[in-house]
Amino acid sequence: MNPNVVSEEYLNLQKAIINKHDVLRERFQAELNLHLSKDELNEEIPVLPQLKGSPVPGELYRKSIKEIESVLSEHQPELGEELSRLTANLTDEDILKWIKESVTYNTAYFQTFAEKNELSAWLPHFLAEQALRPFMHLLAQACRPFINEFEVMGTCPCCGEPHRLAKIENKGRKFLYCPRCETEWKQRRLQCVHCGDDRHEHLFYITIKEDETAKLEVCETCNNYLKLVETKKLLEKKTAALLDLETIHLDFVAQEEGYGEGQ
Repeated sequence: MNPNVVSEEYLNLQKAIINKHDVLRERFQAELNLHLSKDELNEEIPVLPQLKGSPVPGELYRKSIKEIESVLSEHQPELGEELSRLTANLTDEDILKWIKESVTYNTAYFQTFAEKNELSAWLPHFLAEQALRPFMHLLAQACRPFINEFEVMGTCPCCGEPHRLAKIENKGRKFLYCPRCETEWKQRRLQCVHCGDDRHEHLFYITIKEDETAKLEVCETCNNYLKLVETKKLLEKKTAALLDLETIHLDFVAQEEGYGEGQ
């Protein structure tokens, strides 16, 4: 399979959005001033659903939406009118609802929103999710001092995103890497991240001839998989979001072979 299954145009758009995430994260950091106490958290549950209040202020989230809109409009001018109509009509109530439903990744809500407002089916959720990412990154930064002490099976210990990506660094050290919040945490080298099975004979690997930088780790016990990226073979350091996108061909391979949730 050709690893380049994502168009160059879409990759350029995603890189521009990732750069915008970095800018917004730096801009919002002082205003958000997020501090967390590990003593108030259950180490077996992701941090995000444990928070008593939203880590995303409505006013800042609206600003984030407008910034992501500008990137989309620049790279896909044909969306300009639709994007303008969408963001201009967002009420304060909509903003609060978007925060809640994007945090919980409620795709059904955004599909209904698109239908009611005669918008492209994918657009509201894409915009809402990308606008959320800078706040997820800030939450991850606040969790960094203690996140390796958490033991959460199957999902990111910070935001609760299901596992799908890991990095193999020098000396074979394995770090799970969350494409949503960019949290990075240690993981046992030979253990399924989905079910915890550490019997070596139950884990095996699928490689792609055209790709020397990444492979699939598959578990026979739970029939799930993880994408492994060997960072020493990369020419540059990349975010989890970009690595996840650039290895999407491995998701296709896994699904074709019958692995993954729902298979």
